Amino acid sequence: MIVFNLICSECEYQFEGWFDNTASFNSQKKNKAINCPNCESTNIKKTLVAPNIGKKSNSKKIKNKKTMASNINKIKKIVEENFDYVGDKFTEEAKKIKYGETKDRPIYGEATIEQTKELLDEDISVTPLPFQSNKKTN
Repeated sequence: MIVFNLICSECEYQFEGWFDNTASFNSQKKNKAINCPNCESTNIKKTLVAPNIGKKSNSKKIKNKKTMASNINKIKKIVEENFDYVGDKFTEEAKKIKYGETKDRPIYGEATIEQTKELLDEDISVTPLPFQSNKKTN
């Protein structure tokens, strides 16, 4: 089983969904079998999920470090392939998306602690990423 963090595009309600695999999620989404528990909309999308890194009692610390690094690299690849990099314009772009001034899409970039607090005060969800981007904006 795999757990995805989901969000309703209509009411922005966030919830979890459990699926056999990614193909199962995609199939159910295509068939409109996933409904928002808050408003019943079928306009649902996945949000970024942190890796589930559990320590096994028989594992060595070195193995866990390699696993963690591997999972972070996987997250980085997913983010860089599927999200728009907006650099230090992250706060501005997140607000534009929230208030319908620009196209809704997944973004990532940089924000200061103060900017992050400002976004949270405006009920804009943010998730810190466990890596720094190689991308630079001009």
